[in-house]
Amino acid sequence: MNHPTNLPIELIDYIAHTYTNAREVLAERVAKFEAEVQAVRTRLLPGIKTAAAAASDIQGALSAEITRNPELFEKPRTMTLHGIKLGYQKGKGKITWEDDAKVVAAIRRHFARDLADALIRTVEQPVKDALAQLPAAELRKLGVQVEEAGDHIYIKASDSEVDKLVAQILKEGAVDEAEAAAAK
Repeated sequence: MNHPTNLPIELIDYIAHTYTNAREVLAERVAKFEAEVQAVRTRLLPGIKTAAAAASDIQGALSAEITRNPELFEKPRTMTLHGIKLGYQKGKGKITWEDDAKVVAAIRRHFARDLADALIRTVEQPVKDALAQLPAAELRKLGVQVEEAGDHIYIKASDSEVDKLVAQILKEGAVDEAEAAAAK
């Protein structure tokens, strides 16, 4: 296309044509990039999956050994070996109840109004975070069960960014595989 004359529509037409060409170049480069990324993913994903499975198996063996030797983790309860923090840590616990109305009524029976107001939402629903601060004996009086509050195995690599990246890669790989299977 020749350089436009001084007419505004010809200038706009010229710029639109130039923009179209620039976008075509951009689209070609993005397509090439995506093809190369997919080729790398296809080539490396099986090895990543194998390594992730091996790491998971070894983590299971480590957990089993910690379970068999709890006396090693009395004081201190955790230790770091080769960049892996392991041992026992107190679980955060999880509280549950069957019936909101019954727990609200029990809170109103057992606590003063100002504390009850902190433990109950105005929609007449127990407040989990506030209830979690109460001792287990008080929770039992209210009909609230405490689950998973005991000790549990704790293993965490200090390079958790790698774990996040592996999880993301595996998730994307699973999506790619599902899309490929659906396309067949």
